[in-house]
Amino acid sequence: MKALNLFPLTVAQDKILIDENERKLLVDEIIRMQENTNTNSEYAWTGDTKGYEFLFENKIFKSISNKISNTIIKYLQLLEINTKLLDIYYQRSWATYTKNKQSINFHTHAQSNISFAYYLLKPPKSGGIIFRSNELQNEIAKNIFTNSKLDKSLINKPNAYNSDRSMFDLEQDSIIIFPSKTLHATMPNQSGEPRISISGDISIMLKDSDGFEHLMPNFKNWTKF
Repeated sequence: MKALNLFPLTVAQDKILIDENERKLLVDEIIRMQENTNTNSEYAWTGDTKGYEFLFENKIFKSISNKISNTIIKYLQLLEINTKLLDIYYQRSWATYTKNKQSINFHTHAQSNISFAYYLLKPPKSGGIIFRSNELQNEIAKNIFTNSKLDKSLINKPNAYNSDRSMFDLEQDSIIIFPSKTLHATMPNQSGEPRISISGDISIMLKDSDGFEHLMPNFKNWTKF
């Protein structure tokens, strides 16, 4: 039997290579931020909640932000979106610092269009990213694919057709790009060493909204009150 998969969620994966001198410079700067606001927690340190939500305003990150920009353009082109009609903005950008056994809970970035994570420092066994969907297209009966049904042997084994989540344990220098509305989390770090990533949210808007109803019109035409 042939399975025909319809309406996929497209998550893009690529690599952005940097030299080790640049890596050390970026890592040291992120560690400085983390130590300046560090709190003991079972969860990872995320700069967007600690006063460092505009990382790319720091000139040290100019080179990596340019490389990420090029990758975002490739992602939009993969979706056959005409980027010539768009203005594209980094809405926020921040680092995450994940110590041993720490993780990040499931969440979305509802205020933006595109989100990404670039793995600046990623030791083996330091965990990756998990995507989850609450809209199970193959759910032929309510809750048929839950863990309890797996435990009771109604479901033989989880696979791409019956699972509500997918996990990606990527290598250092990998970047993953996805729609901001996608529910995601990180796996616990089991390496004994820190995992550091650079994340960001991207907003897209039309250069000229004439004839378009739904995509965001350019903020240059907005009226402040």
